[in-house]
Amino acid sequence: MKTSVPRSRGFTLLEMVITLSIMLLLFAAVFEIMTGVFQSSGTLQDNQNHRDQIVALGAFLKNKLGGMSVQSVFISYRRGDGEGLLQNGIILGDSDMATAIDAKIQPNGYYTLRLVRANADSLLKELSSTPNAPQQANLVASSLTQLVTQDDPSLQWVPLIRDIKSLDWKFQEYSNPKWEDYWTSANKPNLVELSLQLAGDLHPDTMDLWIPTLTPASFAVPQTQTNAPPNNAH
Repeated sequence: MKTSVPRSRGFTLLEMVITLSIMLLLFAAVFEIMTGVFQSSGTLQDNQNHRDQIVALGAFLKNKLGGMSVQSVFISYRRGDGEGLLQNGIILGDSDMATAIDAKIQPNGYYTLRLVRANADSLLKELSSTPNAPQQANLVASSLTQLVTQDDPSLQWVPLIRDIKSLDWKFQEYSNPKWEDYWTSANKPNLVELSLQLAGDLHPDTMDLWIPTLTPASFAVPQTQTNAPPNNAH
């Protein structure tokens, strides 16, 4: 009696194609999930970095404005058409150095908040005589203002925060409760408000900063009263 040996059955071409298709779909789904996870992690990290930058900026401004001396100068300025802003930034100056905090438009329409410092020697190198401290503080601030508003290429800017959607400065003096959009007064404001909104944020971050009111100290030298010796009658 003739017995038949059963033949082992392999995969058909159709079964292999179906199996490969399922595997490709699974790989695509896993890849999409992993890509979404990485993108979310990157976005969260970027948001955290921006938050850290805003906190650091607030601490810097609080220290800088709160420590202004009696003879220091504070002004706001606008460069050309403002590049879409009411004012591009502020300048703080004293007799030794001036600091500008400026918003510069990026090619994508957002703004970069940046900082530059310049010392009095470089700003007032053409002066033949040295003015007194209050006059020098004004000259230092006005000289840097001229360079900043002209976007002078010699300035070495340090970027602080990039991709800012909107940015606005406001100023207030105790004697006038109304907030001002510009500050050109010889006196310093008592309150400065900075409001900025980062790209992707729904609401702006607002920081209110205080500039203490200081008055120059006056030293009165007491007059000594001298008594003339009495005339002795002879």
